[in-house]
Amino acid sequence: MAIASGVALGLAASVLALKGSSTPGLVMALRLTARWSFLLFWVAYSGRAMLELFGPALAPMGRRGREFGLAYAAAQLIHVCLVVRLFETSSSPPLSGKLFEFFVIGIVWTYLLAVLSFGHLTEFLGLKAWRVVRIVGMNYILFAFAYDFVPPAIYRGLGPYGIGRLVEYAPFAAMCIAAPLLVLAAGAHSRLAIGDNSARLGAAAN
Repeated sequence: MAIASGVALGLAASVLALKGSSTPGLVMALRLTARWSFLLFWVAYSGRAMLELFGPALAPMGRRGREFGLAYAAAQLIHVCLVVRLFETSSSPPLSGKLFEFFVIGIVWTYLLAVLSFGHLTEFLGLKAWRVVRIVGMNYILFAFAYDFVPPAIYRGLGPYGIGRLVEYAPFAAMCIAAPLLVLAAGAHSRLAIGDNSARLGAAAN
């Protein structure tokens, strides 16, 4: 967690030192910290699925979903501070209305999941309830990132900004799309493996 927030803080400080703390510098710092926190979130979301699909070589990621999730929450805190600063310095709000509420809910989910991951709170909720809360929260956060990355990859990449914008957004847009597909594929793979094992046990018993 300390490393994750330290990297985010270092990215933000470097950009603000070079570009200044005015709106352009803040916007660039927001872009960099968003991408860094997304990478951590993506591993928390997809790591277990990648372990299921690609084997023990990815065990360091697949078995540390909680740690990567908390690292994401720590890094995202720097991003949130930059958002607050942008609201303070901008003459007009960068976000408002339903879009503002949409992203605020994503932040609420981020820290709700982080808090619930400590202590015995998950036991209080129960395994099934915790699983539902985690699935809903993680997918909401993923959708919020996808909203931020996918449309710009499509529209800005084809617009006057051209290839530069496409390179800036396309990898993260692709990761947003790939994440749920990996989870679905891992679930199917796990069910097939269970079915194969059951069939072998049945054959052995006969």
